[in-house]
Amino acid sequence: MKKIFYFAALFAMPAMAQQTLTVADFENLEVPADGHISVSTEEDDERTEFVSGGYEFASGCMSDWDYWYFFGYANRMETKYETLDDQWNNVVGGGYDGSANYGVAYAAAFNGPCYVTVLSDEDVVVPGFYITNSSYAYNSLTGGDPYAKTFGKGDWFKLTITGYDSNNEVTGTKDYYLADLRDPATAYIINDWRYVDLSGLGKVHKLNFELSSTDNGDWGMNTPAYFCFDNFGAEGEEVLPEKNVVLPLEVATFEEIEIGEEGHISVSTEEDDERTEFVSGGYEFASGCMSDWDYWYFFGYANRTETKYETLDDQWNNVVGGGYDGSANYGVAYAAAFNGPCYVTVLSDEDVVVPGFYITNSSYAYNSLTGGDPYAKMFGEGDWFKLTITGYDSNNEVTGTKDYYLADLRDEATAYIINDWRYVDLSVLGKVHKLNFELSSTDNGDWGMNTPAYFCFDNFGADGEEVLPEKNVTTGIETVNNEQPRVNGAVYDLQGRHIENGKLARGLYIINGHKVLR
Repeated sequence: MKKIFYFAALFAMPAMAQQTLTVADFENLEVPADGHISVSTEEDDERTEFVSGGYEFASGCMSDWDYWYFFGYANRMETKYETLDDQWNNVVGGGYDGSANYGVAYAAAFNGPCYVTVLSDEDVVVPGFYITNSSYAYNSLTGGDPYAKTFGKGDWFKLTITGYDSNNEVTGTKDYYLADLRDPATAYIINDWRYVDLSGLGKVHKLNFELSSTDNGDWGMNTPAYFCFDNFGAEGEEVLPEKNVVLPLEVATFEEIEIGEEGHISVSTEEDDERTEFVSGGYEFASGCMSDWDYWYFFGYANRTETKYETLDDQWNNVVGGGYDGSANYGVAYAAAFNGPCYVTVLSDEDVVVPGFYITNSSYAYNSLTGGDPYAKMFGEGDWFKLTITGYDSNNEVTGTKDYYLADLRDEATAYIINDWRYVDLSVLGKVHKLNFELSSTDNGDWGMNTPAYFCFDNFGADGEEVLPEKNVTTGIETVNNEQPRVNGAVYDLQGRHIENGKLARGLYIINGHKVLR
């Protein structure tokens, strides 16, 4: 009897196996050439669902408003999005694997639950389906629209599918990202057909589809709530999309760096000697320190609001006072050539175009340019103070160079010394992996450039417009007693040092190894 029962049960097993539903490929639906589901007649208002394969798709319409919701279908070959008539297009053009018809979903949350129902007497495992972005959503994700932003680092556009059994109990949820820009190394926006595996939801009676994104406003999600799909219920393999988005790097504003009030990067401890770089935004700035000498080099940062220069502690000040556009923190560069190459490195897996940054003179350099110091002359006719930026690609090949004058007194008609924030356009350097910064001037001696090798900068990597400074310097020079030059009424010695009442003006001196302000 046991053997008879065993064989009887064995032969009964096929009847107990899960029912296999016909795949919904939408080819059974009549669609006008280059057309879509109708939304233009009163009869359409009565439509609450349509069927393809073994599945029923919720659908609704308000013909007076030419408005539809939940699920529809189309056979459009065009991939562009220009008007709302293009809401039916997808980024591939046509259905999966070259088929004609495909499904379109408008799953805005305010329309209510967006269901696909299994046409089966029992709950079944739905294998999955193929998905791609609608042209409407893709256009918005990649370029923004009047209601939604262009996606950037950290953004995502997600479809959440929730399974329900016949008792309306949740069987599981599945998240699938139509765009995922959280990690620059893998950032993508789907632009082809991709398989979504739903088997993890278990046996279901219906499935709900809900879209969400990182771009939201008072009325909910700003990103267009569309996706396109095909071969619903088909078998397949879920493979994540390849990286296809190069994200603009985050601008280095230095605001995320903690700095003491009226402070600057530390140079006072042995730990500082181990510092070789620091990071802000999408960029790494070379930095070094010798704490025993209270000496730093390459790049640092500060939040000083004072604009004067009297002692070396003022080397962190800039001529504006504070960061660009009223911000607190800003970068400071000490790019003396003898320290070696002064690099900013792009934190990206591939070379990118760095738009530019804002620059101004440090108070130390400005003080010297406009009044001289014990080591450098006051600038006069024909003088210049220049920053040269050189781009390098990942192969360490030069991509280009950019000269920017922090002071340019070569032409009396346009002579200037920068005393405000100015934008420097770096896009001419092309795609780079790193940038080198080097200062030079017309005032040089046995030990190299005499002009203090400093500048201040902010919003590195930002977009902007490069506009040359206005003339703000008069360069006419005359001599007194054929020995002492006179510039704008002030008298200087032959080394360019400012003379007041026959004596050197106030300045910084090194006497017996000590810094003395006189």
